[in-house]
Amino acid sequence: MLQLLWAINMADFWNSLKLMGLGMLGILVVMALIMAIIAVLNVVTKPKEKNDGSSSK
Repeated sequence: MLQLLWAINMADFWNSLKLMGLGMLGILVVMALIMAIIAVLNVVTKPKEKNDGSSSK
């Protein structure tokens, strides 16, 4: 029984690592995309500066 626990098919192991890597890459891409959208929205929606003529020259 103990020998069955350590029987690992190395091809399946490497395939699972590739799949995990693709999942991690997907998460990284989505997080970068969300950060870029937030940065653009911060620039687009920042409050406009009022120029009421009271600036000293």
